[in-house]
Amino acid sequence: MSSTAERIDAKAMLNGWLQGVTQMFVSDIDAIPDEKWNANFGGCTRTTSALTADGIGLLFWVAEAIRVEGTPSMPEGGSEQLAAACETKTGAIAKLREGSRALSEALMGASDETLMKPAMAPWNMEMPLFSFAEIAASHLWYHDGQLNYIQCLLGDGAYHWAH
Repeated sequence: MSSTAERIDAKAMLNGWLQGVTQMFVSDIDAIPDEKWNANFGGCTRTTSALTADGIGLLFWVAEAIRVEGTPSMPEGGSEQLAAACETKTGAIAKLREGSRALSEALMGASDETLMKPAMAPWNMEMPLFSFAEIAASHLWYHDGQLNYIQCLLGDGAYHWAH
């Protein structure tokens, strides 16, 4: 039996990364002190709850874009509802897991043809749906890095997701 790879399953690899970064993010949410979850640092930072809601929002947007095979309509008041759900760490973790699961199911259930269809991002950039899925997973990692920085500002230098 050869150990040479004959094919890379990009969807499965991306889904694995999404699941991994979701778990890292959950660990880092847990590490933020409850009393600092909605705090502003230095007078101009976004709260950890707002950073988290931002990352989760893109998961839901991309999952819907894949389902409709193009640019989804934005639900009225959706951002406000997500922000409200993320005001507690428990709510944020539940929404994070829900958004990650929604994107995972949409990604793994989509055909290659669907994933190559274009959509227009809320920031006015058109690209294939697969590219949006890649961005959504990395966007979580970006916001997780912000949580890590806030943890450091609070005197916590541990890697909570490293087991």
